[in-house]
Amino acid sequence: MLSTDRANKQTRGRGRTSDYPRVLGGVLCLDFANTIDGRLSDNPEEFIDEYEDLVGWAFHVGVVEDREREGLVNKAKIARIEGAALYDRGRQLREAVYRVFRAIARSQAPDSHDLSRVGHEYAAGLGWARLVRRDANWAWSWNSNDEMSHPLWAVAASAVELLNHGDVSRVKECPGAHDCGWLYYDSSRNRTRRWCSMEGCGSRVKMRRHYARRKRTRRP
Repeated sequence: MLSTDRANKQTRGRGRTSDYPRVLGGVLCLDFANTIDGRLSDNPEEFIDEYEDLVGWAFHVGVVEDREREGLVNKAKIARIEGAALYDRGRQLREAVYRVFRAIARSQAPDSHDLSRVGHEYAAGLGWARLVRRDANWAWSWNSNDEMSHPLWAVAASAVELLNHGDVSRVKECPGAHDCGWLYYDSSRNRTRRWCSMEGCGSRVKMRRHYARRKRTRRP
């Protein structure tokens, strides 16, 4: 049986279902950018193939609840053209978010078109948002969970919040074994986090290095 510490490390960030990637980015918009597994590999795996997948991911990360997910999926079955258009917008937003924060992680300036894409989705959702009390402060909240673009606005709002108020110097890109490319927010005290997950990419890289060392020592 796993120890408590080890079990926590291996189950942290699982999200609500096993149908989507682990929630390791530390910020909603980065988790959305990570819905392609193995971005830098020869065989990346796509997790968002249609609007229903977008809603499923929103449930996975806690943006919508189960009842809201069911309502959005049913609405998309009726409004198929709108659902297809929102899926396309979602893919474009995801790639814009990815390129913006990958550039920041690489100490480069984000492309203005990508920033405009994020800003456009954020502005489009403001008509459905309202200010609500959050502890001692106020924050934006979605005004209608039945609006089909809810997941997109939540992602765009997260990206804008990170750009405006977050410490973007903590945004990093996981190298994996030259095959990952996931983005994450390094919240460690000394900014020493190197991987999207230590038990995933970190362990793979360490095992490969260990194997390479053993192979060298076996040579005559």
